[in-house]
Amino acid sequence: MIDADEGQLRQRLGIPEQARHVLVFGETSHWDPNWLFTSEQYYRLRIRSILQRVVHQLSREPRRVFSVESLFFFRMFWERQPELREQVRALVNSGQLRLTGSGVTTPDTLLPATEAILRDYLLGQTWLEQQGMTAEPRIAYLPDDFGHTPALPALLQALGFEQAGITRIDGMYFVGTDLRRRSRFPLPGSSAELLLNKLRSLDFVWRAPDGSEVLTHWNAFTYFQGDMLAHRGIIRWMGLPLRMSWRTVRHVARRIDGFVRQLQPLARTPYMFCPIGCDFIGPIPDLVPLLDRYNTAQYPRTGVWALNAGMDDYLDLVGFHRQALPALELDPNPYWMGFYASRPETKYRQNRITCKLELAEKLGASDVSSERATRDHDLSDAWDLVAVSNHHDFITGTSPDRVFHREQRPLLQRAEALTDRALERVCCERCGEDRPSGEPPSWRRVDQRVEVVTRHFALELDPAAGGCIVALQARQEGVLGPQLLAAPANDLVAYHDSGGLWRMGHEYLGGQFRERMRASTSPAEVEVAERGAALQLTITSKLCGRTMRRRMWIEQDSPVIRMQLMGSAAPRRTITCRFPTTLSTTQLTMDVPGGIVERPATKLYEPTFWPARTFAHMQHKQDDHDMGLSVFMGGPACVGITEAGVLECVALRNVHREWAYGVFPLLAHPATGRDPDEHRFEYGVCISTAGDFRHNQLPLVARALMRRVWLPGRARQCERAEAVVTVDHDQVIVTTVKRADRGQGLVVRLSSHSPRAVDLRLRYDGAVRQAWLCDARERDLAPLPVQQGEVLVPVRRALTSVRLLV
Repeated sequence: MIDADEGQLRQRLGIPEQARHVLVFGETSHWDPNWLFTSEQYYRLRIRSILQRVVHQLSREPRRVFSVESLFFFRMFWERQPELREQVRALVNSGQLRLTGSGVTTPDTLLPATEAILRDYLLGQTWLEQQGMTAEPRIAYLPDDFGHTPALPALLQALGFEQAGITRIDGMYFVGTDLRRRSRFPLPGSSAELLLNKLRSLDFVWRAPDGSEVLTHWNAFTYFQGDMLAHRGIIRWMGLPLRMSWRTVRHVARRIDGFVRQLQPLARTPYMFCPIGCDFIGPIPDLVPLLDRYNTAQYPRTGVWALNAGMDDYLDLVGFHRQALPALELDPNPYWMGFYASRPETKYRQNRITCKLELAEKLGASDVSSERATRDHDLSDAWDLVAVSNHHDFITGTSPDRVFHREQRPLLQRAEALTDRALERVCCERCGEDRPSGEPPSWRRVDQRVEVVTRHFALELDPAAGGCIVALQARQEGVLGPQLLAAPANDLVAYHDSGGLWRMGHEYLGGQFRERMRASTSPAEVEVAERGAALQLTITSKLCGRTMRRRMWIEQDSPVIRMQLMGSAAPRRTITCRFPTTLSTTQLTMDVPGGIVERPATKLYEPTFWPARTFAHMQHKQDDHDMGLSVFMGGPACVGITEAGVLECVALRNVHREWAYGVFPLLAHPATGRDPDEHRFEYGVCISTAGDFRHNQLPLVARALMRRVWLPGRARQCERAEAVVTVDHDQVIVTTVKRADRGQGLVVRLSSHSPRAVDLRLRYDGAVRQAWLCDARERDLAPLPVQQGEVLVPVRRALTSVRLLV
């Protein structure tokens, strides 16, 4: 039964009232800013001509819709084609040139900081407003991301998006990526199997751990399923001559009938969606007349009405039948695992820049009355560059060497230079070395072993076992707990890895991922030095012919052992830091962009590695002791339980490209890259003796530790920045205090780890006149009460934004 609102939308889209089945073709063109080529090369080769043709086609076909996923190349076209601006603005404002997201990029949502992802969409929305374009998209389309944070609905709801479109999820078949037959997919136990075989639905309500929801469509048959609607050949890709135009009545009808056969069994509503839009392809000429011709000739026979519209139009239609759709918490990972640690410099540097930017903004927000209150263009430019680096072929490390060295690395270097310059302007004193006060922990050498005792733990380090930790026990009120280690820890393990920038070797047929060597099997040199209140241990060893230098910093009053690895991986090697424990657990708790999740030890692959933002925690009750181990990471976020009780973090990778059986390159992964450089992997571990991650305040511990890594010598500035805005709840963190990009005042971002709704008091270091709840695109939602200078804020989700007039 069609209700009045659904009927009105169908009428607007030109769908007959009696049409039982509707196939929506959503047309776009997928543009990666700097994947196989630099952005300038892409613009010159493809973008300019594609967008010129899009403007021409939309002007000829008033009922036609062409979608743009992100604004990076769209901004370039706007700046370089001023003669078309009025026409482009009119097409955007009318909805013909449809925006399926307001991001500068289609960002990876696994590796960047949460704020970097939110800022991506805010910056794009702000630019649109400045150019007189009124579109405020309700959908975020991420067609080519290699998996997604399971908290994606929390991110999108925080931004004010109601809908999502995705393609790549774990266990699905994707052309050219594997030698396994298509019939072997979806993989058992995967998200693809759940949606295809069990729920039988491509549309679902995706629910985040915090309860946020977005209506979501999954392109199970690629994001370019409909590209060959009016063509014959292999594929439409990059304008290459791999196809030929073929627009006969019979051919188009057969194509549409084939799409219906694929999609209809997986549609719980009268509506089906067929995406058009492979990489850097132009619009199909006269698409609307082609579909009109099909409807005239075939609709009486098939009962299927075909039309061109936006994915948001499609999800609006589906939304009228929301009660028929499954609602589920989805973790569509691991899709691929190798990119979690490929080119670690991109990940480490972007995280460091983001942390510096957040600090600079907070310090700037503390003095709104001075001349520094004017907008800092260095900060604005740096954030824009950070947004560009979010892209799913940038921070992922999946571009070839020449693009990385020619464009991506220089872009990050420029972003950090701008950030450092802005940060120096708001710092009120020079930065010195950040050394903790007090006495270092006691230590001694016994038979070459190094024994260290602090208020929180005791450990032994053995040079004969590769400088690894051979004993680790928690210490409470002077009493030692049970032994936590089952074998030497902080060990380095070298794996032979036949994978490439995207995947490890054991993720596809014919690949290899097997252990070759451990640091613990050879002796190492161990040096001990007292550095103020910290004890510094330096371990020098060899692994696969390469020198590895591990450092540990231990303080009397800190439960965290801060660690660092300096080294490089030999060709075809992946290096992990290994912590074998006596814990028996099958779950890992970790933070991800938008929230905190629990993940199983194994899913699809053995071993399984997961992308974590800053920490991962495993907990187990053992002999009346509630014990756990947490690992903190400042750069490549790649962690897993590789055997019972064994926690491993990937620190270094140096792989070239994916080969099957050592002979066959996989066609879908043409980018190659070597990484022989020395890298610094920052990490740390902490023993817990009670409770979960909330009881142990792991988000706060990780935040404090990573600030010491990313912001050395800025302890006073960090303390001053944290005092700008405070809240009265220990499970809510003030992550961002910034000058509004849209509207007036300051915008404050809160991150909640509380399992329940929270009503808190927010205080600004100054007078607050008015306050509003807003979204992360800085659109006001509701006024907030201000009592005696404090703002009363209801926190109902993982992310909350507040606007303050001060």
